[in-house]
Amino acid sequence: MARTKRYAERVNILKKVRVGGSWKLVSVLERNGKIVRDHVLISGHDEHHPEGGYYLEWYQEGKRRRQAVRDFSEVVEAARRKSIEVNAQKAGIIDASPEHEQQRVSISQAIDEYLDFINAHRKQRTYVTYRYTLDKLLKEWCRKSFVDQVTREDILQFMTDCYKHGLGKRTVYDKLVVVLQLFKRYGRINLLEPSDWPHYVETIRPIYEEEEIWGHARTRGPR
Repeated sequence: MARTKRYAERVNILKKVRVGGSWKLVSVLERNGKIVRDHVLISGHDEHHPEGGYYLEWYQEGKRRRQAVRDFSEVVEAARRKSIEVNAQKAGIIDASPEHEQQRVSISQAIDEYLDFINAHRKQRTYVTYRYTLDKLLKEWCRKSFVDQVTREDILQFMTDCYKHGLGKRTVYDKLVVVLQLFKRYGRINLLEPSDWPHYVETIRPIYEEEEIWGHARTRGPR
């Protein structure tokens, strides 16, 4: 896999994009010393990929580490901060042992990993539905950066945003199921009270027996 130029020492900036039906981490495109938004290098060619998110990649104690970055505007600064941290750990200024290393899962990383799982284990129609709910709606409207920051108020706000954009109660209910499944996968449970869920009435279409259909037709007579 090709690697982008090191914008910060020992830390690479990559983007996860869809290539040939699967998600891959590839090098970002640099032009005049700056990253070109949503442009990546695939087999040496410049390609435009607005989907997916940005990642930092570095090596620590011989192991490759990656960290998702939620917003494009933060990616270069995040790489610089991570470089300072990595070099400080190498110099022994801060402890780099696993028990002292803070491991946090970002919203973007959780979404990408969960969608990878859905894409591999569920039908394509399910994947497309989940991708719109998580990669579009949740990623755009969620006010928090990390999974462990999400609270009941954030989920209620997500519901409010859905309503503001014209989604009906049944649709909001379905999207909440997807969102809460995502957070449950990362240990965040009981984010809603039973009374918080949207209430809707399922429209039931009448089912007629064949005799009823023909009897109704005879009653109406020919047109």
